[in-house]
Amino acid sequence: MISTTDNAASQPIGHVLLVDDEPAYQRLGGSFLRNLGHRVSVAGDVDEALKSFEEDKPQVVLLDLAMPPSMDPEAGLSLIPHFSSAVVVVLSGHGDRDIALRAVELGVWDFLTKPIDPEMLRFVVTRAMHKAKLDEEVRELRAAKAEQGDSEMGLVGQTAPMQQLRAMVQRVGATSVNVIVLGPTGTGKELVARALHSSSGRKTGPFSVIHCGALSAELLESELFGHLKGSFTGAHRDQPGLVETAHGGSLFLDEVGEMPPPMQVKLLRFLQEGTFMPVGGRETKKADVRVISATHRDLESMVRDGSFREDLYYRLKGMVLRTPALAERRADVPLLATRFLRGVAQNARFSADALNWLQAHEWPGNVRQLRAVVESAGALILPQSDVVDADLLRFASGESTSLPETASEDAPPAPSSSDGALDGAILELETRMIREAMLQSGGNQSEAARRLGISRVGLIKKLARLGLK
Repeated sequence: MISTTDNAASQPIGHVLLVDDEPAYQRLGGSFLRNLGHRVSVAGDVDEALKSFEEDKPQVVLLDLAMPPSMDPEAGLSLIPHFSSAVVVVLSGHGDRDIALRAVELGVWDFLTKPIDPEMLRFVVTRAMHKAKLDEEVRELRAAKAEQGDSEMGLVGQTAPMQQLRAMVQRVGATSVNVIVLGPTGTGKELVARALHSSSGRKTGPFSVIHCGALSAELLESELFGHLKGSFTGAHRDQPGLVETAHGGSLFLDEVGEMPPPMQVKLLRFLQEGTFMPVGGRETKKADVRVISATHRDLESMVRDGSFREDLYYRLKGMVLRTPALAERRADVPLLATRFLRGVAQNARFSADALNWLQAHEWPGNVRQLRAVVESAGALILPQSDVVDADLLRFASGESTSLPETASEDAPPAPSSSDGALDGAILELETRMIREAMLQSGGNQSEAARRLGISRVGLIKKLARLGLK
């Protein structure tokens, strides 16, 4: 049974959903949380938890992974993606590291191991509620920004090709037609796809992405359309695909020109009928998604030589947008480079010779290459300096093999013969940042990960790789 009790205070601090099958813990934990000033909802199994979350919209979820009737942690793990709008804290009677890692990968924010110390529970719930309210503020700010409209839509540049592209995105985005985005590698085709989604009536819905050339036909089918338990080796539970999870939103097919022929047939059926069948399934399902595709290949030539289905091409080609190569918009290079630099070194700037080098340099990898070079250079700026010069850019791009003298004073020790100077410098910077974050957080990995802007799993892997504790 689900119960919801309001605190006596007229304005509760926040709303917590406690998911635990033990009645005693429901009573004690619920009473403790209410005494802290929170509104509390309680659920004892998977169905009750889902119903309560949908109806009450709690900000924080305290989740016991062992759910009846099986008491298998998989039951609790399966709930985590459904609670993505809340801050999830796992209550576990097990210290299984593998389960903990999986939970973090699914979006869990923190862990408490039973028996739970009341003071620790108070501390974690207070921090979780603070994070939930910050997340809510961010969502509100983003929503307000979306309502006002962003003149650039993430598509930075003032040259004519970029102004034309933004104008087309605004016009096409408001429609429901499928779109193919064409352009060289590294020109920001996914950014265009996201801008189309944000400009559409589906902007509050999901935006799902899949790279069509990175998977075999079998895996691609499973990723797109999902699979049922037992449909193949390793299919331990039903898994919805991206088509299903993107319902009401947009599906982005990156490098659609690489899609294997067998999947082209199945994608065509979905586009024609709006229905699909999960791997191992016997019944069709429906999904309402807008399909946005992208490729650097010449699809018309592929249609002519038979490597891409003509009927699929015309289903995808409701409208065609083209992303310009960086060589077509050289005047945008300083603007782009400055944005990328501020992302890694907020107060940094380019010298005059650096700006000249940036504009004169050939960028065959387009915006992606420019970003990589600028961010690498920004990471190598000395603490006492805020200037990126041309020599540092040459080094970051691989044009020069020696770190400039201005950047090598008091620099990290020379790397081993197996590592490049750039790798060594970046490794030293990463190590120092992680050590500082762990020190500032008092050794709390969750807090350190938050300070660094990475997941807890990512931090754990970095700590192991760097030999840090």
